[in-house]
Amino acid sequence: MLLQSGDPGDAWLLRAALDGMDEAVCVIDDAGALVLMNEAAETLAGWRQADLQGCLLPLVPPISAGAPASGPSEQRCSLRRGDGNEIAIEIKLSDLEGAAAGFRLLRMRRASSSRAPFSDPLELEQMLPQLFDTIPDGVILIDETGVMEFFSAGAERLFGYSRQEALGQNVKMLMPSPTRDLHDQYLSAYLHTGQKKIIGAGREVVARRKDGAFFPIYLSIGELWLWGDRRFLGVTHDLTEAKRSAEKVLTLSAAMDQSPNAVLIADREGVIQYVNESFVKLTGYSAQELVNATPRVLASQHTEAEQYRRLWRTIGEGREWRGEFENRRKDGSLYWALETIKPLRDGKGDITHYLAIQEDITARKRDREALIESEARFRHVAEMTGEWLWEQDASGRYTYSSAGVKVILGFAPEEIIGKNYLELRVDGQDHDAALLKPRPFFRLVNQYRHKDGTIVVTESSGAPIFDRDGRLVHWRGVDHDITAQKAFEDALRLRDRAIESVHVGISISDAKARGIPNIYVNPAFCRMTGYAREELLGRNLRMLRGPETDEAALERFNRAVSRGEDCQVTLRVYRRNGTSFWNELLVSPVVDEAGEITNFVGIHTDVTERRREAQRNHELEIARHIQLSLLPNAPLRLPGVEMAGYCAPASQVGGDYFDYFENAGTVDVVIADVSGHSVGAALLMTEVRSTLRVEARKAVAAVSPAEILWDLNELLYDDLTRSESFITMLYMKYDPEGRRLTYANAGHNRAILLRFPGGRPTLLDAEGLVLGALRGVDFEERTVELTAGDLLLLYTDGVTEAQNAAGDFYGVERLIESLRQHKELALEGIVNALLDDTRGFCGDRPLDDDIAIVVMKAC
Repeated sequence: MLLQSGDPGDAWLLRAALDGMDEAVCVIDDAGALVLMNEAAETLAGWRQADLQGCLLPLVPPISAGAPASGPSEQRCSLRRGDGNEIAIEIKLSDLEGAAAGFRLLRMRRASSSRAPFSDPLELEQMLPQLFDTIPDGVILIDETGVMEFFSAGAERLFGYSRQEALGQNVKMLMPSPTRDLHDQYLSAYLHTGQKKIIGAGREVVARRKDGAFFPIYLSIGELWLWGDRRFLGVTHDLTEAKRSAEKVLTLSAAMDQSPNAVLIADREGVIQYVNESFVKLTGYSAQELVNATPRVLASQHTEAEQYRRLWRTIGEGREWRGEFENRRKDGSLYWALETIKPLRDGKGDITHYLAIQEDITARKRDREALIESEARFRHVAEMTGEWLWEQDASGRYTYSSAGVKVILGFAPEEIIGKNYLELRVDGQDHDAALLKPRPFFRLVNQYRHKDGTIVVTESSGAPIFDRDGRLVHWRGVDHDITAQKAFEDALRLRDRAIESVHVGISISDAKARGIPNIYVNPAFCRMTGYAREELLGRNLRMLRGPETDEAALERFNRAVSRGEDCQVTLRVYRRNGTSFWNELLVSPVVDEAGEITNFVGIHTDVTERRREAQRNHELEIARHIQLSLLPNAPLRLPGVEMAGYCAPASQVGGDYFDYFENAGTVDVVIADVSGHSVGAALLMTEVRSTLRVEARKAVAAVSPAEILWDLNELLYDDLTRSESFITMLYMKYDPEGRRLTYANAGHNRAILLRFPGGRPTLLDAEGLVLGALRGVDFEERTVELTAGDLLLLYTDGVTEAQNAAGDFYGVERLIESLRQHKELALEGIVNALLDDTRGFCGDRPLDDDIAIVVMKAC
């Protein structure tokens, strides 16, 4: 069988055979999946065979699997085409027999438009969207209980609910309170009484969207019976735009009626159709007298006929006209009106009416004449002064300039007429607040660009000029050149700010006043002395003297002041609270143009900390010399062993320590690191050395390294605990005769043993906590045999933890490699080479920790 062969050629032959049929035909399997469809079926469905092959056809209702074998079945259904549209079709389904058993033949054709009324509720439910989803208004079908059975696409757009959200819900969800709360009662009353209120009619109501917003709708409700059940069909139309348009019309009408300007509307022949209340008040005619008349009733004998002809020619061409008329009121009095006439067009663009707006400018015309006379007087005065007098229009453009602008800015008056004042300002500075808000301004500082490019600073004063209606007409003002004055004031302000901001104290005294009192002190001097500025002014510097003020230095100061000479002294003076500080005082005289001393300027610097730091450094230097004197001052050379060492504190004093000494036939070697590298660490180091020497010699050679460490831990525990410190220590005893090295370690860096020959490194370590951590700590003790030529290196972590600028550590590997490279040198040379290599690795970065190195060589 071609359907079952799986051969593409067989499938092609079967498809070719089906394409010869005019009828739309598909072959589907028992599960309803498409196997083949001919060209007629592709045309009807809007799908290609490849699109649907192996899939269920998009039919509603779908074809069920395992159709009955009793014979062909026919039914009507909906097909969703490939273009998204749905069409009604009729299908005929029959089983294939013989070799094609298990497959079914499906014939399809468009459903006839003439058909019987719906007989199946499900069929109606499927057709309702096709009937009503194209209607822009919302269509809703409910049952007798108010539950929604249909919700059109228009209703979805209108209310914001999807169809799935609405179906099965009570329609009252679309209503605001109190209608929502009473709806079930209304519906129940109708079902019991049959009295219609809104059913069969329509009315305006308020609806509620999903987001809670209320909006007006026009609701029409009809009653119908389907299959013996009562239904209600509602059509909802959104009135929001209609309401908004009506409100807009009302607003525009009210605005027209209440406008302060006189408004007239005439038809194309000039017959008046409408006048507002302002027009009635302006002309003295009533609205009844003006409507159906022409504007000629207002004409006076003072307007030329040519002006009227120009008016009609302009508006007849569809353009706006604007001009002044002298009209006559009903009582015969004349008035001036500024009139604007604009054509009004219909939807086709044809002129239907004319809108005229009149503004009474009678008072303005009188004011203008008076203003012209006033301006003439003003210009006459302006020519007689050297200041720059100017006038600007409401937008800031110059309409008048006196000759003073030539002196101040280098421009002739005619060169700036018509220019905006911002064009003359430096970099087009923003509008002044005074010009943004029309009000007088006084002594406003402005910067202008001179014609030669230099900056000119002026002081401006001006005022706005308004008409009778309160409208800004122009500005009038004067500018005064203050360029030189401003430069001088800026320099003074800069000097004052600098003096106020510096951290040293500054005082200025009056040399001509009795007692040379202070006339100025800066904030820094007040902070330094603790006195308020008011307490210092009017008094002299003697108020800072105290019991320990150096009288000799004070005498030198007074002598220099009396001679008018510069003087620099350092005095112990006293603050307001009685505490003292060291004041480094530099006083200089100030002379006037005649060479007379008018003032003295004093510069005061609190050097207390500087002197204290110098004293501290001096004391630390002494401590450093004492500390270094406690270390071995020369290499130790004995039969069978040599050793040398070096210690470099990170600051003046530190906590690193080393020592070596002969002790009853053995050589004791110790290296230690007290936590920290300050004076406290140095003091602890000194205590350690003293205690260690006593412990090492109290039982001569019988005391082992582990016992010494145990004793030190017990003796120093309390001191270390109180100071929150600890000590790492490596203690060794070397027997030169037997070349036996015994050692114990209290948390210190492992020693490096470089074997001879070959330079093979070994790290020597033994278990043990740092000193000061716990009481009663036992320390492991180890022994190693040395041979002649072996090198032993002891060091502190200041070597291996030294860092370069990149943050890399020097490390043990580099230290071993450096020791290998320099092992042939004398011991002092090895120590110096290791130190140089460490410093070279760090570069410009200073050492962060103390460094101690001891090198021992077995001979």
